[in-house]
Amino acid sequence: MERVSTGVRELDRILQNGFPRGSTILIVGRPGTGKTILANQIMFNNATADNKGIYLTSLAEPQVKVLHFQQEFDYFDKEKFNKSVIYKDLGSILRREGPEGALVFVDRLLKEHQPGLVVIDTIKTIADMISSYTEFREFVLDLSLRTAVWGCTVLLLGEYSEEDIETRPESAIADGIIYLSGTEEEKFQKRYLRIMKMRGTDIIAGKNVFKITKQGFELYPRLKPDVENQAYYHNSDRISMGIPSLDRMMAGGLLRSTTTLVCGATGTGKTLLALHYTDAALKSGENVVYISYEENREQLVANAKSLGIDLEPYINDGRLQLIYIPPTELDLDEHFYRVQKMIDYSQVNRLVMDSISSFEIGMADKQKYTDYIWAFCDYFKYKEVNVFLTLESDSSDRISGITKHGISFVADNIILLRYIEEGMDLKRYLRIVKMRGCKHDTMMREIRVTENGIII
Repeated sequence: MERVSTGVRELDRILQNGFPRGSTILIVGRPGTGKTILANQIMFNNATADNKGIYLTSLAEPQVKVLHFQQEFDYFDKEKFNKSVIYKDLGSILRREGPEGALVFVDRLLKEHQPGLVVIDTIKTIADMISSYTEFREFVLDLSLRTAVWGCTVLLLGEYSEEDIETRPESAIADGIIYLSGTEEEKFQKRYLRIMKMRGTDIIAGKNVFKITKQGFELYPRLKPDVENQAYYHNSDRISMGIPSLDRMMAGGLLRSTTTLVCGATGTGKTLLALHYTDAALKSGENVVYISYEENREQLVANAKSLGIDLEPYINDGRLQLIYIPPTELDLDEHFYRVQKMIDYSQVNRLVMDSISSFEIGMADKQKYTDYIWAFCDYFKYKEVNVFLTLESDSSDRISGITKHGISFVADNIILLRYIEEGMDLKRYLRIVKMRGCKHDTMMREIRVTENGIII
């Protein structure tokens, strides 16, 4: 089936390369959710001299006003304005001449311009102008038939809630329905896009986060590992933690393509273990992305040097990407998407995230927090990327309390760090709690931090 691109890369992906050509698509949501921006982005992306777009407003919005707002976006092309992208007022025709006159007006535009895309903004305003439910339904059907004859793809915009959509006559006539919504969270305004219906398309269902930027719509599809179509092969190869005595406790090191979770209270050595792990990966010739949410790049490089680890040569040759993201600026939906793309495009073998406790700051829904961590780790397992996570926990040695919100089940390997006061001294200890698929040392052992690194 021939497709019409939306101009939004990730939206095209979840739509199997765009809308079916010649279909009627309903784009709905409450005022301010981004319907007009999305419609204009689609139209400018597709418009050419031989494939024009017609934008019909149902309220007499002056062209100068359209220019004033739309020209702020990168997709706006002034060379296309009123040449291959044509704005007309349908509302005034409807008020003067009624539904029949409006259809005649549309017919005339279709014959004159032979467009590939027609947008009506908004269909709800037209519904308010046509008092009879039956007459409005016939109007929408006649409009759909007229545009279908010319092979046009039609976008109908409407200010409807999710509950309204079920009862609207245009919902039954439309081939596809895209619902835009928004919520106000404590730190961020979140916008969501959901495809409720799309004939002839095996869509990816669910709510997807989007932002409106200078480029227009930027969609961050929900994290969904394609486990149905991927085979996971057990790999018995071992990778070093960078500490020989710890490798021996693990019967040779971590299994490849697994997720490791290091839990402990502040100051127990979680970041130090992560730096040893990173150093071992780089020395073995692998590429690493290290994302820190608590210490900036300069601090991490200095911490590594105190252990006898020099990270700067690896940063300079591009094999180590050291990224600092303050948790106050963390939007998890966007963040997970960007990390996923970074790993996919950079051929990275190892990912370190220090620490995922910061995710809780960026996500109020704790169940969603758990779901995201699971989907994220599972995705990379099938990509054969080793994931190393650190998590802040209390200083107890209770196995049941090492993680919050059920995060422990996503990890293949769990290392517990703690400290114990012994007289005037404060000592650190390490215990391997879990290693799926292999035997390991379960004894709690003391660890010491020296200028040559960690000694167990």
